[in-house]
Order: sequence, then C-alpha cells, then structure tokens
Amino acid sequence: MAILTISRESGSGGEDIAKAVAKKLGYEYVSKESIYKEIEEHGKKWLEWVSDLDEKAPSIWERYDKSWAAYLALVELCVYKSAAKNNVVILGRGGNWLLKDIPYALRIRIIGAPEDRARKLSERLGLDMETARKKLKYRDHERYVFYQRAYRRDWTNPNDYDITLNTSHMGFDEAVERIVSEIPAKDRLATPENQETLRRLEQASRVKADIITKFPAFLPTLDVVHDGASIVLRGVALCTPEQLQKLLETAKESAGKTRLRSELSARGG
Repeated sequence: MAILTISRESGSGGEDIAKAVAKKLGYEYVSKESIYKEIEEHGKKWLEWVSDLDEKAPSIWERYDKSWAAYLALVELCVYKSAAKNNVVILGRGGNWLLKDIPYALRIRIIGAPEDRARKLSERLGLDMETARKKLKYRDHERYVFYQRAYRRDWTNPNDYDITLNTSHMGFDEAVERIVSEIPAKDRLATPENQETLRRLEQASRVKADIITKFPAFLPTLDVVHDGASIVLRGVALCTPEQLQKLLETAKESAGKTRLRSELSARGG
C-alpha cells in the first residue's frame, strides 16, 4: 500500500534507482512521461504548456500567467491520482511536498558529489567534463528555482524527506535495498483514515484543476482545500459576479456529491 516519492539531483542515478525499486516491488513507476500522458487528456494546449514549464525556473511573466497556474494544478492532480492507486513510485514533480501529510508515503532524496554526478553525465551524454559540469550546474539551478517558486520550499532541505541517500557513498544495489527495507513500516500506516486524507487531497486538486483549465478568467490567488466536510474555494477572482457564478457552477460539477463552500470574492468590471 505504500507510496514512494523520489527526488533526485541530476546525475545522481535517482531515476535508475526509482525504476529498479518499482521493478523489485512490482510497483507502478510514475515518470514524467506518465504525467504528460494524463495531462494530454485535458487537451493538447495544456500538454504543450506543461512540457515547456516542467521543472524549469519560471520567468517573472510565467509566474503570474494562467499557463503556470494550470501547469501546477494539473501536475498536482496527476500526482494525487497516481498516489491514490497505492503501490507506486513517483519520480520528481514535487511529490515529496504534495504528499507530506500522508504518513504512508516514503519520501526519498537521492544526491551525489558534484564531480561524481558530472562524470556520470559526461559518460551518458558524451560530453567533456567541463561541459558536463556547466550542464549539471544549470540543471540544479533550474530545479532549485522551480521548486522554490512552485512550493515555496528549498528542495535541498533534508527535513522534507524521510531518507536522503548519497550515491557517492553507496552502491546502486545498496541504495535500492535500503529503500525497499523501509516499505513494511510504511505499509502499516496505510490506514483507512490516512487513505481518506489522500482521497480528499485528490478531490480538492481535481476541482482546482477543472476551474483553472475550464474557466476563462485568471484566478491568481485561488486556493482549494477539503476541510473534511466540504470543498472550500478561497481567494480573489478577477471577474464579474456573473462570471463568478459560472465559476461556481464549474466547481460544483467537478465536486460531484461533495458539498462546496465558496469564500471567493469577485473583483472585476
């Protein structure tokens, strides 16, 4: 029943470790491609935006644009949907932060010494070492800024992970076995109550994604949460009261039988 999230530094071997753990456990491996495939179901234009923005440092314009908000909402929904299946390994996409309140999620961080990572990158891509070092520095910077802007967290903070493994100090097989050994303890935490918490997160994220992708006006401060009894909408909608009513209709349709409570205020012409 456990859920694994794996965050990795470029060149650390984290992606290969994630695949090996999934294979050994018989878990589904959720990669970037898996996320893209789900997002494509919402429409080609959303997929194009996601592929342009994925794990990259957003520009000042993108951070206040609907495409950035839609990207985050769709990725969030895909992570929660994947996690709700249980027995999955989710690579990147902020899974460790999105699932921080799920006790049976094992959140792994894979790191390595910069020189070792540059060497691996050099060998894999056929680059000279100096070019590999520059590419590595660029990738690390892009991911650092991306997570800071998307989740307001420092992705290097060890407190945001259950385990941090340094592949410069341990072999590939040892890293895989270390992760697998933690699964039984996490399995025991997959209680009905904890699974219900995840279901509510998924439902709230679905409503948010539907609003952002289906409603034409931009909602820069939209927040959607499930308080245990209702799905609650908070923030400021830059639209008319009439448009706000249409937004609420979209939200109600997405929420289904779950009660909806709006704390949104409309500001517009």
